[in-house]
Amino acid sequence: MKPYILDSALGTELENRGEYLPSFKTSIWSAYSLIHNPEIIKQIHIENIEAGADVITTSNYQATPELLKREPSAPSYEDLAKRALELCQEAVNETNSNTMIAGCYPPIHVTFRPDLSSKEKTLRKFYSTLGSIYKNNVDIIICETMASIYEGVVAGSVAKDFSNRVWLSWTTRGNKLNRLPSTELLADALQKGNDLDVECQLVNCIHADTASLAIDKFKDVDNFGIYANSSIYKKNKLEGFVSDADEWHYHNHQPIDHIEYKKYVQEWVDNGAFVIGGCCRTTTKHIEEIKKIVDKI
Repeated sequence: MKPYILDSALGTELENRGEYLPSFKTSIWSAYSLIHNPEIIKQIHIENIEAGADVITTSNYQATPELLKREPSAPSYEDLAKRALELCQEAVNETNSNTMIAGCYPPIHVTFRPDLSSKEKTLRKFYSTLGSIYKNNVDIIICETMASIYEGVVAGSVAKDFSNRVWLSWTTRGNKLNRLPSTELLADALQKGNDLDVECQLVNCIHADTASLAIDKFKDVDNFGIYANSSIYKKNKLEGFVSDADEWHYHNHQPIDHIEYKKYVQEWVDNGAFVIGGCCRTTTKHIEEIKKIVDKI
């Protein structure tokens, strides 16, 4: 079976188009465009479909009840999730394609900061509300960039209530290889995902070469996927002085282009990946290169 091709990074595509995109740590980031310029998001969906993506993801990653507190005048996360879904549906209709839609389950608070996550009751309410919006309207629910077993298990278990196709993606961003930002082992997280019986477990938002290190950990997982950043690890003299997972990643990276990324994609495909796509710094050019590899299978 050929792997599914997941779409490229939304934030990078918005930035490349000159959209206002402040720091995700202090703002509503891509949700600003979802509110103020939704048409450009639909265009990015369309271009991903045309590049070869089999799956496009709803654009409400930063539209969570916690992060929207930063913009008191913003619409509710429910309304933004509905709008994000509509944009995907419109893109699929306008391209007359069979492209699947993945409904996004994002971290409820700042990405890579599992210490800021909410209590379980709050988390379940958030994911259940999104699930009600997605039910019978999306093909897949994708739990993205899960930085702790706690948040990943809650997200994955709730998603199972609303879809029989759930993809659970962990991140191992930081200086502890094959560990989540919570410092928990990826292997332990994958076992919890197995217990949930999700369709696929993935890693995302890490360097492409770091992502390859996770392949061995996937050996006991039925289906695995990778959508990495367009970068590789490069040791920096600041390494020992940066403790935050995201800061460490930022200060110890070397950007790569879509052609260099293709080399890692080939490795993931050769090892049997079920899903391949792109996270930060990837573009539709990356999707085009992935498509070339998949077409040869």
